[in-house]
Amino acid sequence: MQTNMEDDTLAMLVDAAAAFAQPDGKRVRAARAGTPGFDRAIWSQMAEQGYLSVLLPESAGGLGLGMAAACAIANRLGYAAFPEPYVAAGVLPTAALAQCSAAPGSLIENLLSGERVVTLAWQNDAGDLAAERGGVTELRGSLDGICRFVRVAAADVFLIAARGADGVSLYALERDRAGLAIGLEPAADGGSSGRLTFSGVRVSAADRVAGPAEANAVVAYAADAAILATAAELNGIMERVLELTFDYLRTRKQFGKAIGSFQALQHRAVDIWMQTELTKAAHGAALARFTAPQSTPAERSLAAAGAKARAADAALKVCKEAVQLHGAIGFTDEYDLSLYFNRALVLCAWLGNAAAQRRRYAQLDAAMRADGGTP
Repeated sequence: MQTNMEDDTLAMLVDAAAAFAQPDGKRVRAARAGTPGFDRAIWSQMAEQGYLSVLLPESAGGLGLGMAAACAIANRLGYAAFPEPYVAAGVLPTAALAQCSAAPGSLIENLLSGERVVTLAWQNDAGDLAAERGGVTELRGSLDGICRFVRVAAADVFLIAARGADGVSLYALERDRAGLAIGLEPAADGGSSGRLTFSGVRVSAADRVAGPAEANAVVAYAADAAILATAAELNGIMERVLELTFDYLRTRKQFGKAIGSFQALQHRAVDIWMQTELTKAAHGAALARFTAPQSTPAERSLAAAGAKARAADAALKVCKEAVQLHGAIGFTDEYDLSLYFNRALVLCAWLGNAAAQRRRYAQLDAAMRADGGTP
C-alpha cells in the first residue's frame, strides 16, 4: 500500500507530466516524417524530468517510484500523442536492467541521462513474448537470427535476448556492431518498427548483462511492465479522443442545432465515455495487483494481460466510434483524431493484441488454478 508521501509524489508527477506533455499535432506530424521518428531534444528533456528513472531503484541512480509512476507518465504522453517511445525505450529497458545483476553502470547512466536510447529486442516472427522462443540463437559467441517488432529501430543500444546451449542470455549491443543489419517495417502511425538481422555477430562476456539463470525472468518482467504501461498509454489516447469528440459534438451544427443535442448521438457518446471509464478502473485494479508485494510472476503476467486486452478492445472501439461521430473530417490526416487512431492501432497490436492477451490470460488462469493458486 502506498503511503501519503508516495501518493503526494505521484500526484505531483502526474501534474508535471500533464504540463509537459501538451497535444501538438504539428510536432507529431513533423517527427514522423523524419528519422528517427521522434525528437531527441524532447527525449533529453524527458530524461531531465526523471521519466526514464522511475523504475530503477535509488541505489542504481533511479528514483524508485515504481510502475504507478511509469503508467502515469505513459498515460499523459498518450494523451498528447507523443511520438517519443517512452514505453519501448523508457519502461521496457529500465524494467529489464532493474532486474539484471550484471547491468553495467555506464549503460544505466547513459540511459537515464537520455544520452543513449536503449531498447529490448527478443521477439521472433510470430511475436512470441517468451524469451526462450526468441528469434536469435547464440553458438560459440556468435549470434544469428532475426528479432522483429522492435519499436525503436533508431536505438543506440539493443538489449538482445539470445538462446544458447545453456539457456537464454541478454546482451547489450551497439547498433553499429559488425554483422547486425537493421531494417524498417512501416507502421500505421507513420513510424516504423525494426527488424534486426544477426549474421555472425560476435559477443563476449563483457556484452552480457544477464545470464541463463535470470534472463528469462528479466525479459518476462520487462515485457509485462511494458504491456501494463502500454495499456496506460492507450487510456491516455482514449481520454483525448473523447475530448476531441465531445468538443466537435458541441460545436458542429446541423439544422441550426449542435449535433450533440441529438439523442442518438448522445447515446453513442455515452457509450464511449463508459468504455473509457471502465478501462481506467480495470487498469487501476491491474496495477494494484501487479505492484502488490506478494504478487508472483504469474500474477503480474495475468494483471498485465487483462489490462492490455481490455485497453486494446476499448481503444479501438472508442476511436472507431469517434470517427463515426465526426463524419468525414474524422478520416483526414489534417485533423488530430487521425493521429490518435493510428497510434492506437500500433499500440493495440504491439506485444500482443486483445485476442492474444485474452488467450494468454486464459492460459495463465488455467495454469494457476491447476497449481492451486487464486487467479
